Amino acid sequence: MKYVESTLLPGERIVCEGHPCFWAMGPRVTLSLLLMVWGVLIGTVGTSPLAAVSFFAAGLGLFGASLLAWWTTEFAVTNKRVVARFGAVRRHTVELTLARIESVRIEQSLIGRIFDYGSLVVGGGGLIATPIPGISSPHEFRRMVFLAQAAEEPVSLRLVA
Repeated sequence: MKYVESTLLPGERIVCEGHPCFWAMGPRVTLSLLLMVWGVLIGTVGTSPLAAVSFFAAGLGLFGASLLAWWTTEFAVTNKRVVARFGAVRRHTVELTLARIESVRIEQSLIGRIFDYGSLVVGGGGLIATPIPGISSPHEFRRMVFLAQAAEEPVSLRLVA
């Protein structure tokens, strides 16, 4: 959690940390393993060593890209903001103050519902809806955003006449 901790403001503390879900990367990891196995199978037959090396290298590269995406994704809810960073080559950072967030939508596939992961789409007044992909336990993360918003709101005074 290096990026989030480095952007904390004075008096700000982390309320909840989110984690990427490895199941969300399942299709890419499966494809990379299939490519590597296919490369080994072609290599053992010995018909085309260049094709074998190409398939294995493509699978290894895809697997490395999946691990890199896993390691470079971090997000948290603080008592003042939602902070997220994901991507290594094309880095995306999201820092939204809690006061500007109006909606937090969860997008899940069937597999995402089974393995409890999904994407959060955070939107607010005048803000472009910002997706944060592959979050583990997205309902809990959304709940923490709303709890942090409720704790930040000033108490309204009622005047009795």
